[in-house]
Amino acid sequence: MTETFSDRIDHPSAWKASDFASPDDVSFDMGERHVDALRSVVARAKASGRGLQELTTDETAMPEIEGDLLDLRHELMEGRGLLLVRGWPIGEMNDEELALAYWAMGTYFGRGVSQSPMGDRLGYVTDVSKPGTQERGYRSAKELHLHTDSDDIVGLLCIRQAESGGQSRLASSIAIYNEIAATRPDLLKPLFEGYTYHWFGEQPPDQGVVTDYPVPVFGLKDGYLSCIFLREFIHMAVEETGVALTDEQAEALTLFGDIAEREDIQFRFHLEPGWASFINNYTTLHSRTAFVDWEEIEKRRMLLRLWLKAEPARPRVENQRRYYGEDGMHVDGRTNTVFDPKRAAAE
Repeated sequence: MTETFSDRIDHPSAWKASDFASPDDVSFDMGERHVDALRSVVARAKASGRGLQELTTDETAMPEIEGDLLDLRHELMEGRGLLLVRGWPIGEMNDEELALAYWAMGTYFGRGVSQSPMGDRLGYVTDVSKPGTQERGYRSAKELHLHTDSDDIVGLLCIRQAESGGQSRLASSIAIYNEIAATRPDLLKPLFEGYTYHWFGEQPPDQGVVTDYPVPVFGLKDGYLSCIFLREFIHMAVEETGVALTDEQAEALTLFGDIAEREDIQFRFHLEPGWASFINNYTTLHSRTAFVDWEEIEKRRMLLRLWLKAEPARPRVENQRRYYGEDGMHVDGRTNTVFDPKRAAAE
């Protein structure tokens, strides 16, 4: 039986944008000793000759700053679930070296998981889309609405910005829950029961085009409230199956989205070059406005992305755990992330 919870949650992760005057309020600024540690770990990783994913814990260790990194991890998992780490040496390191340093820091927060059927565990967030195709969001320039990604922690390191646009937007799913519990507790039931999701052609081998189980928007496990929200995939599932949402289900989704867009809820800022954002995926929704890129290829927008499974992972109800799996997205050997509806239907 689905457990529906309606008590207010008083916790640092229930923040609102109105709590912050600027990005400074959620930032950790690295000093010279932190950058020295990054330099050392890059040199050690390059000397090992191993691929990024094959680096050992000795090769990614940064004992000089371990205390700070563990404090940051605690802030992500047990605190606000949101932080900016600023001061990355993007003018000193090339893209390969930044990737090594970023991966090494990520190992203190969790284990890198697959971000697409291509098996990429370090994602390159840049526009590779082509006219007439439907590309995964992180490989396009389109606007992305507030959503969650896969697993406990999502990280983005900005190396280059677009010519215009690309504003980052975050919202606490715990704050959204509190608002619904306070104003329309009757609409929590469909959110806890969940919705079926379209797999976007990226389903595991044992799944059809649409999940055969509902994925809860909110799930309560061992005292932890966790959120999964990808509204676009819910609507794609409705179109695929022809099974309309009930009035209650539709109203709950609309209310969730309306609250998430409120100015006092949504924290908006530009992720500047040399800044990395890290969020707790189960307590913080993220989005990005559309952007216009530079003509020159070498100047085009580039961010590095990590999806990290914390160890131990955050407790989740069964259908939330099942949907995101244990090692990120199912890998099937494809070399692109373009949605092909014919392929999805065939599977």
